[in-house]
Amino acid sequence: MKTYMFKRILATSILTCGLFACSSLIDVKPRTAIDSSTALVSQDAINAAVNAVYDALQSTDLYGRDLIAIPEVLADNGRATNNSSRLVAEYQNQPGAHLINWTQDYYGINQANLVLAALPKVTMTDAQRNSYMGQCLFLRALMYFDLMKSYAYMPTAIINEYNRGGVPLILPGVLTLEQVEYPSRPGIDAVYTQILADLTMAVDKLGATANSRGPVYATKGAAQALYSRVALYAGKWQEAADFSTSALASGVGAFQTKANYVAGWRTAINPESMFELNFQVNENIGVNTSLQTTFTTLRELGNTATTGGFGDVVPTAALLADLELEKDAAGTVLDIRRQLYELGTKGRGAQNVETTKFLGKNGTINLDNVPVIRISEMYLNRAEAYYNLGKVAEALKDLNTIRTRSGLPEKTGLSGDGLLNEIIRQRRLELAFEGHRFWDLKRLGRDIIKLPTNLPFTDYRVLARIPISEINNNRNLKQNYNY
Repeated sequence: MKTYMFKRILATSILTCGLFACSSLIDVKPRTAIDSSTALVSQDAINAAVNAVYDALQSTDLYGRDLIAIPEVLADNGRATNNSSRLVAEYQNQPGAHLINWTQDYYGINQANLVLAALPKVTMTDAQRNSYMGQCLFLRALMYFDLMKSYAYMPTAIINEYNRGGVPLILPGVLTLEQVEYPSRPGIDAVYTQILADLTMAVDKLGATANSRGPVYATKGAAQALYSRVALYAGKWQEAADFSTSALASGVGAFQTKANYVAGWRTAINPESMFELNFQVNENIGVNTSLQTTFTTLRELGNTATTGGFGDVVPTAALLADLELEKDAAGTVLDIRRQLYELGTKGRGAQNVETTKFLGKNGTINLDNVPVIRISEMYLNRAEAYYNLGKVAEALKDLNTIRTRSGLPEKTGLSGDGLLNEIIRQRRLELAFEGHRFWDLKRLGRDIIKLPTNLPFTDYRVLARIPISEINNNRNLKQNYNY
């Protein structure tokens, strides 16, 4: 990747966003700037602009840290150590301490919208146009989905008296103040309908895009995988099952065996990734807020003598106990995923067991590619969907695929709540410290049981606070309850 600067045009709107900021782009002739008035009139510029949408996701507010770390600490997987004072308020579920992805996500959405509007006007082959369109639709769907997770209830679990709807749907790109709109919040279902429509078209447009380009680009397989996740959250069980099956057959991501699963977390690109954000050396987030420094004090595996990061978020005792629950006759922990957690250093204070899923895999401290969707999730999505469809045998088979790969014995005879709870338990263990736990509990309408205090699902703090500046700028926008 090379670095390019697009001229940024700001609009004081609900989006509070402009055209393009500094971005790392692929296969574009080097240039120091592209004038905003002519930025999207060539294939080179379109290519650069599409890559800028990917780069928008690298923000610390998004997948650079918060969308991975905060859902763990808001829930019962992560405990804030107070080594740097970061994420302590989120761990305590203090009012207003939540995700703050509103501005960055709408900024990225605006970039995608501008590209989508420009594509019909630029000379290129149909295959190229379809690829760019599919990528932007995939990315727009992902960003709208992340906004909905943070600021709205999910279709499967709603507190009606607190429900203020979804998030504003803005599909045209904004370049000037005259183009700014001030929309209200549509219903939750309307936003999910748009997200799934984007993904449906993305699957179609990416059909000719080689899946071998994955996982650092959107592919048909990645779009099918994201559709599976969104459908699961929406309670569309058959669609969740069907798209999980399609994603598993896509050739994007390789399901790992028991023997090589842990090693997959030591490579720059996780072999299980179906969509992964790629970070280059010049995009290192650094020692304060990178995922490595957030999750561990270690610089390298097994070396407790040299301190690197802060280890701001470590696994709770409850998560570790769950990982260690199943043992053999000699008392040895069976679950190989426990190997992804080890003792950190004393350099920041108390010595804690920490996760090593992010440990400078790109060869540089604090620099990691970030898996957004892994193939293991597809088995868990489909298992839960099958459970809700009454297909117990099929659900149990997918559940056991994850269990046996993890070194655990097969479960037999499970049904009803016992089966569902084991599926959710395996989601917790498999996807821990990847940004899933809070959303799983939220979509199931479950209370969060943890120290220092529990968070009932009926508590208004389950939803994030919309930025005050957006409420002040847009009279049609309703704030979430009690903020």
